[in-house]
Amino acid sequence: MLTPTDLQLQTLRLYGELISRRPSYGGQLILTCGDACSATGLPAAVSIAGGTTLAVDPDAATVKVVFRAAGLDFIVNTLDEAIRVLKNEVRKHTPLSVALTADPVAVLAEMRERGLQPDLQVALDPPANPLLVPPALLPQLTGVPQLHLTSAEEIAAPTETLTRWLSAHSLTETLVQPNTSLRALDETLLALIAAGDTVRRLWVQRISHYQRATPGTGRVLWLTPSEQSAIGS
Repeated sequence: MLTPTDLQLQTLRLYGELISRRPSYGGQLILTCGDACSATGLPAAVSIAGGTTLAVDPDAATVKVVFRAAGLDFIVNTLDEAIRVLKNEVRKHTPLSVALTADPVAVLAEMRERGLQPDLQVALDPPANPLLVPPALLPQLTGVPQLHLTSAEEIAAPTETLTRWLSAHSLTETLVQPNTSLRALDETLLALIAAGDTVRRLWVQRISHYQRATPGTGRVLWLTPSEQSAIGS
């Protein structure tokens, strides 16, 4: 499992990979599958971006840990249960994340048979581990756009798409440590970020809902050079 700070950074990068490709994910269903895929931070990133996630994760123990930490909204055991939970939220453009604890190969085969098509399938390579199945070897749904990300050390490496987006907006990944509480820091950051900057404001407003703060955890976010100077980073 990633440290809280690394998980927050990875979630920020995954959020960036999404919004640098599409400004809004309301009504979009994102599929991810594989061992411990629910612990990558992707469900939180999708929810912050306004979308819904179906994480097909056979690692039931990891799913429970992520759920208890508020990183997932629901855990189900069958595709039918997942569909019942997700369909109305997709229709209403309500963010939601569902983990289906089942064999990804069998679930994807069932989805193909039933003609169920998510809007995007995301795969994130895990750190090197011979016991894990690389996402690239998992079956893919034909006709579904694919986003395959790689890991740098233990966290996602930014793609050229995200790097260009950050450069175009003069933004840099920044870790800011709170002088008092993380909640107070978030209020300071929201006062610093322009009111019309929905992408960054949503990140600051929503990340604490999905990833609870632990002692020593700061806030990872994107800041401009002038904002870094103002905040003392």
